[in-house]
Amino acid sequence: MTNATHPSAVGPIRRETALGFLLTSRVLRGVAAGLVNIGFPYLLLTQLHSGAFLLGILYATGSLSTAGLSYAVSRYGSRRALRPAFLLSLALLPVACALLVWNPDLLAAALASVIGGFSATGSLAGGGVGGVAFPLQTTILSDLVAPADRTRWFSYFTFIASIAAAGGSLWAGFIDLPTLFLIALAVSIVSVGVSIPIPIRPVERGRKPSARSREVIRRFTWTGVLNGFSQGLLTPFLIPFFVIVFAIPRSEMAVYSTISSLIGTFALLAAPALERRWGFVRAIVGTRLVAAVLAAVMPFTPLVAALGIYFALPGLRVAALPAQTSALMGRLPHADRSEGAGTNQAARVGAASGATAAAGYGLENVAAAVPFLGYAAALVANAYLYLHFFGWDGERLPALSEGPEPTIR
Repeated sequence: MTNATHPSAVGPIRRETALGFLLTSRVLRGVAAGLVNIGFPYLLLTQLHSGAFLLGILYATGSLSTAGLSYAVSRYGSRRALRPAFLLSLALLPVACALLVWNPDLLAAALASVIGGFSATGSLAGGGVGGVAFPLQTTILSDLVAPADRTRWFSYFTFIASIAAAGGSLWAGFIDLPTLFLIALAVSIVSVGVSIPIPIRPVERGRKPSARSREVIRRFTWTGVLNGFSQGLLTPFLIPFFVIVFAIPRSEMAVYSTISSLIGTFALLAAPALERRWGFVRAIVGTRLVAAVLAAVMPFTPLVAALGIYFALPGLRVAALPAQTSALMGRLPHADRSEGAGTNQAARVGAASGATAAAGYGLENVAAAVPFLGYAAALVANAYLYLHFFGWDGERLPALSEGPEPTIR
């Protein structure tokens, strides 16, 4: 493999063009994710007349599928061929949307959840819908930009894609469900097409991660388990909570969801400043502890206060996410990033699946506060684990001193 002197040396097309293609693909998938994020629960709750428990089961199924596919596809990308793995991960979402266009019944919804990852266990642009592609996109972006600029680029990409996802959520409130899924199908197909020219580095077939890489992956995997468990407890049920407890209509909920998503989206731009000021560990710990307190009180508040907390939670959740992603990429060599990102996501969404099923049952049959209190407790435990594994300043597992970026094609 030949080394390049600068990330702009990416083979047949320039770095800026490659970034443009990758960003376009993420924006289109963000629009599709926003549409599906609103349309899927309303399809289940209002058109197919299922309850929160069945919705939770389907979300859990989507989480388990996303976990398995994320690990398998990303591992294949690191050890065999990154480009086919990337394109396969992108193709799953349009297949899932096609099922809901063709025959929107319970069986099609279940299959779509498995194939498309309709787990709603993450931010719209970061893998909550169609999340199998996210680790591969992260890996490719890491190779296209300089190490010192990673957090900034992760922030920009996720910000712009989240704006697109918020637009999709808003759009979803004003079109009928069949049209909604048809549009999601069309834009997700185009997202695959624009990804084909993206230059991608070759991988050494059959190589395995080093002992240090395995330790990095292990630590981020355990933090991912608690992160996913907390997401699975609450994130899929924020919209159903307002539908069930306050009977918010779909058009109104679409507006509220869009506001919440936009606040979270703009919070992403704070990641580079948070990283410079506090480092990735303290940034994560601080934002998530505040989110834990707000979540614990949300189910005991009236509608206005509950909406205020709903608007704040995504921003607190994702503000430090680009710094966390950059920290993982910076502690792994180029060849191990796909497997590291995929394993981390597999741990996160896999842990979310069981939590989602339990929270759906608790929300419908025990008390509305169950997922909120569980979410708060899991965030506190997650914050502790970051401190235990990495230390206040990340000194227990420092980033690698990276050489020149590899030539990619």
